[in-house]
Amino acid sequence: MEEIRLGVDALLATPAAALPAAEVTGLLAELEVQRRRLEAVDQRLLTEVVQRGLAGDYGRPGPVELLVTLLRVTPAEARGRVARAAELGPRRALTGAPLDPLLPLTAEAVRAGEISSGHVTVIAGCLDAIPPGMAPDLFPVAERLLVEAARHEHPKQLAKTALLLLARIDPDGAEPHEQELERRRGFSLAHRGDGSSVPRGQFTPELTALLQTVLDALAAPQPADDGVPDTRSPGQRRHDGLAQAMQRVLRSGTLPAAGGVPVTILARVSVADIANRTGVAVTGHGQPISIATLLIMAGDARLLPVFCTDTGGILAYGRGRRLASNGQRLALAARDGGCCFPGCDRPAGWTEVHHVRDWLDQGDTDLDNMCLLCRYHHREFAKHGWQVQMIDGMPWWRPPEWLDQERKPVRNTSHHLTDFDFGTVA
Repeated sequence: MEEIRLGVDALLATPAAALPAAEVTGLLAELEVQRRRLEAVDQRLLTEVVQRGLAGDYGRPGPVELLVTLLRVTPAEARGRVARAAELGPRRALTGAPLDPLLPLTAEAVRAGEISSGHVTVIAGCLDAIPPGMAPDLFPVAERLLVEAARHEHPKQLAKTALLLLARIDPDGAEPHEQELERRRGFSLAHRGDGSSVPRGQFTPELTALLQTVLDALAAPQPADDGVPDTRSPGQRRHDGLAQAMQRVLRSGTLPAAGGVPVTILARVSVADIANRTGVAVTGHGQPISIATLLIMAGDARLLPVFCTDTGGILAYGRGRRLASNGQRLALAARDGGCCFPGCDRPAGWTEVHHVRDWLDQGDTDLDNMCLLCRYHHREFAKHGWQVQMIDGMPWWRPPEWLDQERKPVRNTSHHLTDFDFGTVA
């Protein structure tokens, strides 16, 4: 122990800032090896504590309580360490003769510093889950496979490997587990007072696989060469990708009677709020939502604005068409090719319809007043100072002054590379 203390003191005294990069990472790797090897020492000492009954000498009922008091660790950590010592520590027969550990290959890998305590927990749990009726020689084979996988997988990945191994060992055992997951499936939205919600529930493996596949396609970062880097977190991108998936379902025309066409948004708004672009609207589900967000949502949904007086009475209701028709959407897809924001390569199927001149400002639902934008740019372009305008029937974008002091209009070249002449734009 004195040698260990001296070695740690030397490491602490080493000026890490002066070390080459390769030496820093090399020390980290070697330190982890020795940290894991100390687990084997811990297991040998705990084996002695258990076999000698040392906990009673300290007035403790068992080794777990002794560790909690002596080492000030949590009961959960103490139980884990005692369990690992029972599986990997040295054993003795009744005659005193030494015996191999219960998991000899795992114990050897720990002594070599090749696997961590997290790996051990996964390996032991997997071996415990093997049905007792299996052939005895299956257990050392399974242990060898798991230890080999642990040498190049972290514990979470190893847990997936362990599940695959159990399914291979006992194919019939997976079916009851899946039936239990099917029974526990569920989903709900807990609504908040501000109009947002919190999802709750549990997805089956099937739905999880479907959802992950969809999000792989829709939650990728947006291109950063347009002057507006995608600053969304991975969680925010997944949220927006799920929203895009729902919009595509609504536009598909495959939903049953209530949703076979794009959803109709009933929005109750006051005349004063519409004029000032302030306040909130109330949807048909009773959720408050800002007027700006409502207009963005309504680009691909049927919108029926109900204008109310200050006392709540109905002053008028809109019958005008805000939603682009299927024919108009096809025409926009042919013209814009996808999101028309400079640098964005999102295809037309992933876009929303945007009114260049807002509908509430008497902007018409006509092709020369509409363009396609992906969900991200539909919500972000105004915040960054971009402005869209129609020039010769095509959407052009004026960048913010911090990007171009002259604010010269630019087009997106991701979908159409040769169908216009930059020189024709003043």
